Amino acid sequence: MKLTIVTPTYNQGQFIKRTFDSILDQDIRKDTLEYILVDALSNDGTKEIVKSYVQKFHKKGIKFMYIREKDKGQSDAINKGWEQAGGDVVTYINSDDYYEHNALSRVLKYFDSHRSIQWAYGGWNLVNKNGQVYSTVMHKAFNRNKLLNYCNIGQPSCFFRKKLLRQFGYLDSDLHLAFDYDLWLRFTTKYDAGMIPGILSNMRYYAEAKSAVKTYAQLQEMLALNTRYTSLVSIQRMTQCFFYLRGFLSQVLKIDISNRIKNTENA
Repeated sequence: MKLTIVTPTYNQGQFIKRTFDSILDQDIRKDTLEYILVDALSNDGTKEIVKSYVQKFHKKGIKFMYIREKDKGQSDAINKGWEQAGGDVVTYINSDDYYEHNALSRVLKYFDSHRSIQWAYGGWNLVNKNGQVYSTVMHKAFNRNKLLNYCNIGQPSCFFRKKLLRQFGYLDSDLHLAFDYDLWLRFTTKYDAGMIPGILSNMRYYAEAKSAVKTYAQLQEMLALNTRYTSLVSIQRMTQCFFYLRGFLSQVLKIDISNRIKNTENA
């Protein structure tokens, strides 16, 4: 079984070494990991950093591909990588996030021993800009109703069989903030997610991150997506609106997750 990871990036040189190192820091058999970096023509030294890691990936037995060209946004970049993917299981990780030690061997072992599971996720840490852990999230079981209310999956800890892309389609390139949530919602129309034991990744939250800068737009995009799956007059729709309003108010009051984590950076 082979795993393909895609990383979309643009001017993330300050973080990308940590992402690369976390992939190299995996106890995984040779030729079972493929890593595709899709760079939208970064001009901050990312290209030079990549050059310094090519031999490291090769020595580790990781098939590395570097696509450096313009794209139509993050979802388009990820799709470019997935179209080239040769793995049985695929995922993506942003260039400011990083994996826990030996997470990927646990992912492959899980999918190999759970042949009926089509997609699955594990726990994750929320970390600040400096990589300090703010909180840890680990679900005991998948709950479709909760997913319909809001995106409660830590994206870099989520993996799925590549054949699902043929079944459900790729990321919607017209979406720029909740495209992963859209894909999970499509998956859950037919398959429940499996639960991979343990913490798999670290998600960085900081003031300059896209999800922090565009929180309002992200909330609106998420509401437009999850209400596709519920009736206009229903308890579920009311719950979805509640979570949207809660997120909106927390942003107005500056008590949202990005602001809370930011306060730890200088502590």
